[in-house]
Amino acid sequence: MVSRSSFSQLVGRALRLRCPVCGEGKLFRGIIAINENCPNCEIKIEREPGFFLGAIYFNYGLTAMLTLIAYALLRFTTELTSKQVLGTTLAISVLFPIWFHRYARSLWAGFDQWHDPRERPDQT
Repeated sequence: MVSRSSFSQLVGRALRLRCPVCGEGKLFRGIIAINENCPNCEIKIEREPGFFLGAIYFNYGLTAMLTLIAYALLRFTTELTSKQVLGTTLAISVLFPIWFHRYARSLWAGFDQWHDPRERPDQT
């Protein structure tokens, strides 16, 4: 029987960029490069080709929401010109997804673990 991690536990692991199964191994070996297997529990991180396509939804959704909120706040609560507001929201919509890329992948791996849990190889 597979033990299920709690949703908050998986989100915590994702925000620390750790393995969704064991919570200890680092997901990334560099700025963008993701480990093939967890360095701690050795579970395969990318279950199948195209596994991380779902991370695009996390990244796009949060970027769109953040850009919309920033636009509304800047447009209606500041004295900035339309060009300044547009420039600021454009910068947010370009820079935020680059920074958030690693977290989107990590959150996707955590969501997958929550939806379809796997055991650590040393516990089977």
